[in-house]
Amino acid sequence: MAKKAARKNSDTLLGKLREEGETSATRALARLIVDEHLHKPLSELIQTEQSSAALHEVLCSWQQSDLAHESIRRGWDGLISWLEEQHEPIGAVLPAEILEGASQLAAQPFGLNRELLLAMLDRPAFRKLIRELLVDTLVSFGKKLRNPVADSRLGKGLSGIGRMARGRGSGVRGLAGDLVGAVGEEVERQLEGRATDFADGALSQILHKLADYLCEPARAADQAALRAALLDGLWELSGAQLAAEMSQGDIDASTDVIRRSLGAWLQRPGARKDLDDWLSGLLSGSEFDSLAELLTTLGLLESIREHAIAETERNLRMIIGGEAFPLWISEVAPS
Repeated sequence: MAKKAARKNSDTLLGKLREEGETSATRALARLIVDEHLHKPLSELIQTEQSSAALHEVLCSWQQSDLAHESIRRGWDGLISWLEEQHEPIGAVLPAEILEGASQLAAQPFGLNRELLLAMLDRPAFRKLIRELLVDTLVSFGKKLRNPVADSRLGKGLSGIGRMARGRGSGVRGLAGDLVGAVGEEVERQLEGRATDFADGALSQILHKLADYLCEPARAADQAALRAALLDGLWELSGAQLAAEMSQGDIDASTDVIRRSLGAWLQRPGARKDLDDWLSGLLSGSEFDSLAELLTTLGLLESIREHAIAETERNLRMIIGGEAFPLWISEVAPS
């Protein structure tokens, strides 16, 4: 009798759990689970010591496995493949709402901190680049001056000597040509030396002028136009062009660097403590006692709650509909 009673009870309970609808037992259970987690204090919902230890273990396992390299490479290759198929400009592929939003953001007034920008720009590598650009520009201009030498009064005089010597043999004529060439080379040589001196003296001035242009509030309209121009240039690129540029790097070498750096950080003595401190600081600095309060402030509570309930119910029904659940419930059902 006891077994029959237990079997009947388990069948009844199983039938109730397998019922569907808004008022079903499984939907009610899903609501109970979600609401319990939403209103639980964040300190209980996220236990920092256990969470940081689990996060550290997961990161270590991922970093040491071949899956780390494969997942990064697979994601990168997938992105490259997708971009290669996009032969239209990026601006024609992206939704109009995204383009409009990006344009509005670019037009927003935003001024960089001048001292901060100078601290980033005034570096040896950047100064070397600007110096080379200045010197190359000035020397190229100097080379163009070699031809006008022949049109100067001195050049014309030397050319006249050459014409007078035309009937007297090639010696004097050759000498006149050599003199014209020598004068041009001397102009170029002196300009090269002066270009280097000028570039060395102008570097700081150029850096400060650049900082003024990018940071001066009075130039806000020009700065917004510059951001918009850069954005337009990006939108005009095709996905295939971006893919070609991105393919030039050595993704395998880059992946190895990322993995080694992550591994070195994870293996150092204070890594777990840093993760624990980060989570503790995140929770202690929170103004909200529960996840429900945070989502309410953001205006997302109802939508996220409904999604969470639906997903929880779906997972519960997968378990309840499985073969093992009836056996389990028959064991725990009261007789």
